[in-house]
Amino acid sequence: MLYDIGFLIFSIIYLPTLLFKGKLHGDFLERFGIYEKCKRDSLSSGEERIWIQAVSVGEVSLCRALIPLLKGKFPDKEIVLSTITRTGNDLAKKIFSGEAVVIYFPLDFSFIVKKVVSLIRPGLYIMVETEIWPNMIKEASDNKIPSILINGRISDKSFGMYRLAKLFLKDILTKIDKFCMQSEIDAERIISLGAPSGRVGVTGSMKFDIEAAGDAESAQKMRESLGLKADAQLLVAGSTHNGEEDIVIEVFKNLLREFPGLNLLIAPRHIERAGEVEQVVRKFGFESIRTSAVNPKPKTQNPKQIFILDTIGQLKDVYAIATLVFMGGSLVKHGGQNPIEPAVSEKAILFGPYMFNFKDIASIFLKNGAAIQVMNKKDLLEKAKSLLKDSAARIQLGQNAKRTVSENRGATERNLDAAVHLFVDDR
Repeated sequence: MLYDIGFLIFSIIYLPTLLFKGKLHGDFLERFGIYEKCKRDSLSSGEERIWIQAVSVGEVSLCRALIPLLKGKFPDKEIVLSTITRTGNDLAKKIFSGEAVVIYFPLDFSFIVKKVVSLIRPGLYIMVETEIWPNMIKEASDNKIPSILINGRISDKSFGMYRLAKLFLKDILTKIDKFCMQSEIDAERIISLGAPSGRVGVTGSMKFDIEAAGDAESAQKMRESLGLKADAQLLVAGSTHNGEEDIVIEVFKNLLREFPGLNLLIAPRHIERAGEVEQVVRKFGFESIRTSAVNPKPKTQNPKQIFILDTIGQLKDVYAIATLVFMGGSLVKHGGQNPIEPAVSEKAILFGPYMFNFKDIASIFLKNGAAIQVMNKKDLLEKAKSLLKDSAARIQLGQNAKRTVSENRGATERNLDAAVHLFVDDR
């Protein structure tokens, strides 16, 4: 009851942000458990579904490997995949159309959650990463629905916040049946917050199990649409955040003095920032061109243009044609972004000093000579210049990156085994 009141107060305070950011979209009623008839009929037919909660794009991407494995184990069980963000929902629909019923996760009020759980009647509830929603977890427990947290991680920032609510959180964590954490540190942290130690295991990061690099045909189409020749050099700044585009463009401007044929593509972490990135591009005297608006076969390549990726699902194709990749979120105090996707494409990778959200992955990459860490704008310029000059060094770095991914695969199958045992043993 107290949680419901607190969550209501938070929701009221957060409402202006939803309005300002345009997040009150047409499907927002699903967060109240209100569905169109066809979707409601689909949700209410059958029993013992497997419900997966994946908050946004990153978590949905992890399901690329998980859902096919689940379907293989339980071909007669329907899968419900819920998200919170619109971009995550759009990606889920694009990837899993026909394989899962995609919905928005219900607002975590007890009366809404009860209604949705009674409609879906799941036989297993899977949380991807640390998706702890108290009323949902309590409802699953009350209805004897086994629940499992997979690919669990607790960042330094999250750990500090969770500790403030430790007394409340401990009761919730005891209602989760299994915790599959990414690292020993994550396991120690979840136990210290109240998770029963006997239910906690370390299974590694599912991020190493993402699908293979973009296929050659898609990559070639991407290259042609950008008007790039086969030998053209392309610097990709992937998943950038506010404040980084200025740094990257200034570095690019300096690199052009020595590498006049170099091209730059910026992929903002949130594509709704494309307009904001365009303003930064113009500020530095360049022309911006969104990938959604490029001529399929442009006749000439404008040396003063910078590409902006503003579509979902094409980043792997961009990485596939990159000469050099800089991972965003790491030169500003955001915590970095996942370097595994460009690593699968065997690319030379650079990232900044702020990789605390991917601390273990970054450490593995650096230990294996699979990426280079830069400390600031000057360092990024120097390291990028060195790699653009030395193709052998780029190739070696890319090979190390791909090998690192291969050597750390398997977390998805380990998590699947834990979920299967939980599901089967409970039936």
